[in-house]
Amino acid sequence: TEDSPTQKVGGAPASRFPQVEHLRPMLSLANARNEDELRAWEQRLRNRLASEGINREQLDFVVEGKIDGLAISLVYRDGKLERGVTRGNGVIGEDVTANLRTINEIPTVLPVKKPPALFEVRGEIYIRRGDFHALNEQRAEEGHATYANPRNLAAGSLRQLDVELTASRPLALWSYGVGAVEGIDFETHSAALTQLKDWGFPVNDFEVFGGIDGVAAACHGWEQRRADLDYEIDGAVVKIDDGELMRRAGV
Repeated sequence: TEDSPTQKVGGAPASRFPQVEHLRPMLSLANARNEDELRAWEQRLRNRLASEGINREQLDFVVEGKIDGLAISLVYRDGKLERGVTRGNGVIGEDVTANLRTINEIPTVLPVKKPPALFEVRGEIYIRRGDFHALNEQRAEEGHATYANPRNLAAGSLRQLDVELTASRPLALWSYGVGAVEGIDFETHSAALTQLKDWGFPVNDFEVFGGIDGVAAACHGWEQRRADLDYEIDGAVVKIDDGELMRRAGV
């Protein structure tokens, strides 16, 4: 059956990936690199809403972490995974359904008795840093070349023509939103994220702020945390702790 665990592994290598047009375009994210750019974006947003007759004193914003991976679309028809497609050029992507089925975090069936007729999940395929370092250590012990970074490894692993090779890589999913839907509606982005989490999709922790001031404060908080994060120097992961550099394998 389509939802059988046996569908997650095996299968003959593909000769190429079919090209698929997205139900809705997968647009790229814009950047705001400082607080001034962030507030300028909010003003453009308010101007756009005002032009459509929408005027609100307070706007609510969702703030969540961004993981750099390979953007994908998961399309569910009547609760069953129909296909998974890479972002591609935003309009047309590659059908990598067989490879995506090897990732345990991706449900093949939505856990609901009456699923929506159509439910498209947008997310990123990535590799956790600890898994990446463990894989590189294993390859080094076996005398193989190590991989440069987890982002490129994730993208290359998902686009392998041999599905068994994809299954051997520690790929993970992070879902950040929904695309085309039928039979279900969401009034807010946070409601969509909550539904994804309830149905078993991995969702990053998020906060809702009643105004741009809270968003700016959260961004400054992440900038401060960045100074406390681990750094990679000459291939070794190290952490600054009481003035000493300590090697931290697999952090």
